[in-house]
Amino acid sequence: MFLHIVGQNQRFHFISGIYYRSVEIIHRYFRIVLKVILKLYKHFIKDPKDAVPAEIMNNQRFYPYFKV
Repeated sequence: MFLHIVGQNQRFHFISGIYYRSVEIIHRYFRIVLKVILKLYKHFIKDPKDAVPAEIMNNQRFYPYFKV
């Protein structure tokens, strides 16, 4: 349900029709999953500065495309 709402920009009312749940239940579960993701984001999302390898960063041919 969460991925359906976030990934396809669906409304709670539309999702409630698909999963045969009330809008309040959809909203409650959405908030639970969102809170968990916000607690775990530091473990899964890295700073983009650390993601560029040194050989790309030092090469003038490739680095302009990887600037943040």
